[in-house]
Amino acid sequence: MMAIEFVPYPPTSFPFRDLLVLEQLELRTDRQICEIGVGSGETTARLARVCAGVTGFDVSRPALEALAYLQRRHPNLRLIAADVTDAVAMGRHAEQYDGAFSCDTLEHVADPAGFFRGIATLLAPGGELAVTFPNEPLDRMHGVTRFDRPDELRAHLERAGLIDVRLGAARLTPHAERIARNLGWRPLAAARRALAAGHALARLGRRGGTSAGESELPPQVFDETRFFRDRQLWRRLSPAVNLYWYGVLRLMAARGPSFVIDWGFGSTSFEHCQVFVTARKPARLAAAA
Repeated sequence: MMAIEFVPYPPTSFPFRDLLVLEQLELRTDRQICEIGVGSGETTARLARVCAGVTGFDVSRPALEALAYLQRRHPNLRLIAADVTDAVAMGRHAEQYDGAFSCDTLEHVADPAGFFRGIATLLAPGGELAVTFPNEPLDRMHGVTRFDRPDELRAHLERAGLIDVRLGAARLTPHAERIARNLGWRPLAAARRALAAGHALARLGRRGGTSAGESELPPQVFDETRFFRDRQLWRRLSPAVNLYWYGVLRLMAARGPSFVIDWGFGSTSFEHCQVFVTARKPARLAAAA
């Protein structure tokens, strides 16, 4: 596993996925990597420190505009506003990347087949992908896509021309889960409750009820989230907040890998887990002699 570094920017609210990425992806200084679904940009900025080049694709142009300063700090980082399911848009960047990853994005994509076709287009021959997302029960899902069976998911990857497909469930180790629960989820839940109370009071001061343009549906793109709307506050606090999360991540990884992968869902229910997917694009056949 590559060493965890302190990244003071951009602000993040849930960086545990960085451990999964660092533990499971082959990251080298000579690799060109792309991320599908940049979100807060924290993982993207972290990888820009260790890879030759990192490109972040996101459907949300406002979210990427808010992160434009990262490209000035990291000359090897590019942010591109594009829909991974848009074949024409992905074709402009075809076969440019040795590796691709996506964390907690697929559940927000209505076209999973197009999602994997787009990633396959981006990968160079022999390139590898890693995708993780929550597969949630219908009554609890916050996205628009889920899968009933592993073979349903596998079929999308294979139809995209990807091979060596492996599916499993990503789970925190007992040690990492204790740290995450006591120093991560509980403080984070308390902070969110406090912010929600502040927003509720503000709405009451503006005649009450739901403010104009605020949807009761879960956000499906990053610029719809409350975290994005509060980005100026979090930007000011980000060095201190990120230092706290850095300490939490170090503690989680203190005893070795923080995640284990239950390949094949041997002891984990596929219907409700953090799915982890790996695959690769076939290498180009050598020219006939």
